[in-house]
Order: sequence, then C-alpha cells, then structure tokens
Amino acid sequence: MSKSHFEYPFSSEEPYIWNLPSYIRIGNSIGKFLPKKGKKRDKNVKIWPANNKQNTPLKETDFPLIFIVHNGRRFLPSFLAHYRNLGVTRFVCVDDASVDGTKEYLLKQPDVDIHLSNVRFKTAARGKTWRELLAAKYGKNRWYLNVDVDEYLFTGCNKKMNIRNYAKKLYSNGIYRLPAAMIDMIPRDTSDPAILSDDKMPWEICKFFDLSGYSGYVTRGGIKLYGGPRKRLWNADAELIKYPLIYWDEHTSLGVSIHSPWPVYQNHAPICGVLLHFKIFSDVKTVTQETLQSAQYFDNNREYKLMYEFFSSNQSLKLTDEKSIYFEGEETLIENRMVKIA
Repeated sequence: MSKSHFEYPFSSEEPYIWNLPSYIRIGNSIGKFLPKKGKKRDKNVKIWPANNKQNTPLKETDFPLIFIVHNGRRFLPSFLAHYRNLGVTRFVCVDDASVDGTKEYLLKQPDVDIHLSNVRFKTAARGKTWRELLAAKYGKNRWYLNVDVDEYLFTGCNKKMNIRNYAKKLYSNGIYRLPAAMIDMIPRDTSDPAILSDDKMPWEICKFFDLSGYSGYVTRGGIKLYGGPRKRLWNADAELIKYPLIYWDEHTSLGVSIHSPWPVYQNHAPICGVLLHFKIFSDVKTVTQETLQSAQYFDNNREYKLMYEFFSSNQSLKLTDEKSIYFEGEETLIENRMVKIA
C-alpha cells in the first residue's frame, strides 16, 4: 500500500490538513459497516481506588481526563492547572508505584480519582489496559481527554472555547477523535538551569521547539509523524501522533498502540492539535537512568537507551539550532502552522 505524505508544519496553501487518497476514504466508509475488532484484555490486571472508597460517578456535565503517572510529582501543579483551565472537571488516573510524593499530592486534590494496580506499567500493556479499564469504569459514549502527565494539549482554540465546546464542534462535524502532534520542548542547552517548580509552567523552563525536520504520512491505520529534537539529537524514530481527545464508545479501544486506536477508520480527522511534550530538564540523565533500571518501556527501553547514551556523552551541549524557535504561547503554534483551528 502506498503512503500519502503530508507537509508539517502545514502548508499555508493547502485548504485541508490532509487530502486523503481515495483508497483511504473508501476504506473509512466501508469500515463503518464492518464488524468491529474485539480485543482481549488481560483479566489479571486490576485497579482499585487508592483510598479504598468508591469514586463518585461522572455527571453528564463532567469532562474527564485519563492519565497514568509514575514519579510525576513535579508536573502535577502545572498539569492540573492547564487542564482545569481547559475545562476538565475530573481527573482519573492510575499511579504506577510512585515514590516521589505523587500519590500523596493527588490524594489532596478533590477533583482527582487516583487508582492503584496489582501490576506495573509494562504488564498493563504499557498502560493501555489501565486506560481502558478507567474508561469502562467511568462510562462509555462520552468524550475523554487521554494524555500523559508530561503532555499539554493546545487545540488552537484554548483561549476561545473550553474543551467541552471544542469536542461538541468536532462531534457536529463527524469527528470522533483529535490527532495531535507531540512536539518535544527543549531548553537552549544542557547548561540551562531547567528545573520545573510548582509555580512555573513547563514551557517557561523548556522554551524552544523545532519548526522543521518532520516527516508525515497517512496510512489506513492512521496518521504517522516523525522527527523533531529526538530525531535531530539522538536519531530516535519515535511516533509523534497521538489522539488525546477521543469519543469513547462501545467499539473504542487502544488496539496494539496508543498511536493507532481502534477502530482505525476514525483516525483520519482533517484537523490537528499539538501536545507540548516535556522530557528534557536538567536532571534528564538521572531520570533516564532510573527509567532504564525500571525496564518498563517499549522495545526494551529503546528510546531511553538512546537518550541516556546521548546525554552521557555530551555533558555540555547546545540543544537548539537554526530549526528551533521560541514558544511564546498558543499563537506561536497557530502562526507557524503547527496547529490549525477547527
């Protein structure tokens, strides 16, 4: 099957973000009427409320966010503030054996339901099983935000409408999940005092992102995007498209990858958001080493091995180059065509 390539950042001359080829449009149309794939979930994976109390069911007016967290305490104040401002009314999560005060911090938040599990991240299909269990518990046929604790969504409309109204706009146009490019944010160089504190947003610390060097194409399974600082600096081929805003119905699952949810015919929305992604702080070498020791991540921790080798061999290095620009706010993403407004 041929690939349909697209330009990212998006061309100012293209009326649509993706002009899907006929074979994908036909496949999507047929897919709506075909039997949906079933998925066998590991029944040995369990979750339960951290405080051993039954969580309050969601109201129709609630807008929930699902996330998984492991030792993410430093992100929590900015993460919760960002999504509360976006209109999230309930956070539901699984804490993956954190030892840095994450669980204790979340237990103090009245709008957070924190769960524990009998297994670690890898055994829970790298968190996919936990996310599906949470969606099943809190109810289907509704919208969810589904992100990681180091990801901050910008739709291009963050200041114009809350996430509920944005989701309604998608739904009215027959769109049931939002593709978003995961854009890695970086400090200027490794000597920057890039330390995230409770009173800062992470883009005040890691202020730059790459404006070029991306490669994107469309397949039947969804949208693929590669590149950014990870490719430029340590030659990682990480997938950069996720679907952080998703209408979860009886047929929805995360399939074999969080980058390609089922049913896949819903993965070709003609709009795009951005997930600002934050991995590179001053302690990146230490954090990466601890991650390697946990052995919980994809392909035998391939991505983290590359990161650790890079930062171990480069004690003082400029991380930005001529491709990198300064992030001043959502307007920067809109003006540089990293996101298009729905």
